Amino acid sequence: MFAKTLIKLIDFAIFPAFLIVAAKILGIVFLTNYFGVNYSVSGIRMVFENSIEFVAINSYSSLVMFVTIIAGLAWVVIKAHIFHDTHITPVFSAKLFSMNMEDLIHTTETIFAQAFIWLSYAWISTIIFGIHSYYGFSYWWIFWLSLSATVFATGALALDMEREISTDSKKINDDLPTPRMIKFEELAEEILR
Repeated sequence: MFAKTLIKLIDFAIFPAFLIVAAKILGIVFLTNYFGVNYSVSGIRMVFENSIEFVAINSYSSLVMFVTIIAGLAWVVIKAHIFHDTHITPVFSAKLFSMNMEDLIHTTETIFAQAFIWLSYAWISTIIFGIHSYYGFSYWWIFWLSLSATVFATGALALDMEREISTDSKKINDDLPTPRMIKFEELAEEILR
């Protein structure tokens, strides 16, 4: 069980990691060319001529990277609230099946695994943005923007988890027989017989 979950998490983590790194690299390349920033390449490093240009390129490429993370998180939040198999409406489910789009409906395990991966990337990048801002490598507003977006996404996914837990507990309670209330007089009659 644990090995299958770990393999599933690793499988769900590969594409987002590649996408995030690609967004950062493409953001750096695009922004240096767009702003006409002078730089030199030394091995695998880019060396900028002044620190102001470095901070600007680092900040805006981090923003491009975080927009990619937020897009992934937004898709997971949408799947959690709209396409979750435990609380999708039958009418909407029937429409998806009639349009041959039933692949949009996901199980709890899939949604929560993807949410864990995307939230992990969001929190890690937010912490990195905070460290960059503290040491002057990035603008502070990048950190505050990423922190607020990450907290919002975490809250939205927590609401879905709460709804999922209440749905599960309702199913368990519905399966149990309802206890019959016995009056004290009836109990006394049963005992005295």
